[in-house]
Amino acid sequence: MQREFRTGILFTAIGQYSNILIQLIINVVLSRILGASDFGIVAITQVFLIFFQMIVTAGMGPAIIQNKSLKSRDYGILFNYSAIFAAVLGVLFGFLGFAVSYIYKDKIYIELFWLMALIVLAEGLNVVPNAMLAKEKRFKAINLRLLFSNLIGAVVGVIAALMGAGVFALVLSVVVPAIITLILNFFIVKIPFNTSFELSALKKVWVFSKNQLIFSIINYFARNTDNMLIGRFLGAAPLGNYSKAYGLTVMPNTVFLGVINPVLQPILSEHETNVELIKETYLKVVKMLAIIGFPLTAFIILNSKPIINLLFGDNWNAAVIPLVMLGLSIWSQMLNAATGAIFQSRNQTHVMLRANIISTIIIVIFTCVGVFTGNIATIALLVSVAYMVSFFITNYMLMRFTLESNILSLLKILVKPIFLGVTSGLVLFFIEPFTNFHNIILLILVRGILWLITIIGFLALTGEYKFVKDFVKNKEVR
Repeated sequence: MQREFRTGILFTAIGQYSNILIQLIINVVLSRILGASDFGIVAITQVFLIFFQMIVTAGMGPAIIQNKSLKSRDYGILFNYSAIFAAVLGVLFGFLGFAVSYIYKDKIYIELFWLMALIVLAEGLNVVPNAMLAKEKRFKAINLRLLFSNLIGAVVGVIAALMGAGVFALVLSVVVPAIITLILNFFIVKIPFNTSFELSALKKVWVFSKNQLIFSIINYFARNTDNMLIGRFLGAAPLGNYSKAYGLTVMPNTVFLGVINPVLQPILSEHETNVELIKETYLKVVKMLAIIGFPLTAFIILNSKPIINLLFGDNWNAAVIPLVMLGLSIWSQMLNAATGAIFQSRNQTHVMLRANIISTIIIVIFTCVGVFTGNIATIALLVSVAYMVSFFITNYMLMRFTLESNILSLLKILVKPIFLGVTSGLVLFFIEPFTNFHNIILLILVRGILWLITIIGFLALTGEYKFVKDFVKNKEVR
C-alpha cells in the first residue's frame, strides 16, 4: 500500500499541479482581456454544466472502483449505458440554453450551451474508461493525459481571446480538453466493447451509484445556490466578482485534495473492513491539511487585495471583500473535502448522503438569507459560516458511524494547527505596516517568506516538523 500511495501521489501531483498552473495562467491572461460580465456569463453556464456533468456520470465512477465483482464484459455493458445516457443529456443540455437565455435575457446562452453540450457528451463517455484507469491504479497515464489535454485547451483559449472571441474563449478552454481526453482514453484504455445491455452489470453498481448520485445532486445545490441566486437577482457583474473570489478560496482544495483524493479511494477501498487503518490514514491526512489550511486561511484573508491585484488587475477590486469573507472558510473546506473518499472506501455512501442532506439545508438557508440582503459581502460571510458548520456535522457523522470513533479524536489533532493559524495571522498583522511596498510582487514575496518562517519555526518548536517530514516521505502509512 505504501508504494502504491507514493506512486499515486507523485503522478497525481504532476498532473494536478501542472493543471492548476495552466488554469491560473489562463485566468490571469483572460482576466486582463475580458470583463467581469464575461466571467459572470460563464459562471452561470457552469452552474448548469456542473449539474449535467454530475448527472451524466451518475456516480458510476466511484462505484466501478469500489466494486470487486465486475467482470471484463461488464465494463463494455456499462459503457453502452453511459454512451446512450451521455448522448441524451448532451442534447437536453443544448436545448436548455433556450430557457436560460429567456431567464437571464441574453441570447448568447443559446450558442454557449450547444457548444458546452460537447463537454456533457465527452464526460459521459469518459466515465467508464476513467474509472478503469483509477481502479487499475494507472496514475501515470491518468495525469499525463490530463496535462496534455489541458495544455492544448489553454493554448486554444488564449489564442481565441486574442482573436476577439470574447466569452467563447473561456468556453473553448474547457471544451477542447474534454474532447482530447476522450480521444486519448480510447487509445489508452482497452474497453471490452460489446452490444449488450444486460441489467446484471448495472445492478452490480446501482446501489453505490444511487447514493453517490443523490449525494452529488444535493451537494450541487449546496455549492451552486449562491451562483444561481446572485446571477438571477444581482446580475452578471456582481456574480463575476463573487466567482473570482470563490475560485481563489477553493483553489487550495484543488492544490492539495486534488492530489490526495484521487489516490485515497482506489487504495483504501482494498481495505474496506479495516476500520482502524482507514481511521489512522484519515486522521493523518486531516492533520496535514490542517497544518496547511489554518495558516493559509490567515494569509489569504490578510493579503486579499494584493492577491487580487496581482492575479487579475486593479479592475477586480470589487472581489476583495468577498475574498476576505469567503476566505474564513478555507480551512473547513479543505478538511471537509477529504471525507468523501473515506465514506466511499468504507462503502458507506448512505451515511455520506445523510450528512450531506443536513449540510445542504444549512448552506441553502444561509445563502438565501444573504441574497435577501442584496449585499455580496454579507452573502460571502454567511456562506463561509455555513461551510464551517458543515465541517462539524459531516465529520461528526464520519467519525461516529463510518470510522466507529468520536469527533473528539479529530478535534484533538486540530489544536496545534489552530494555534499555528493564529500565530501566523498575528505575525502578518503586525508586519503589515512595514511591508506596504508599491511593488505587489515584492510585497507578497516578503510577507510570504516571513509567513513561511513563522510556520517552520512553529513546527520546529512544537515537534510537528517530524510529522510533516514523515507524511511527505510517506513513512508509517500502512
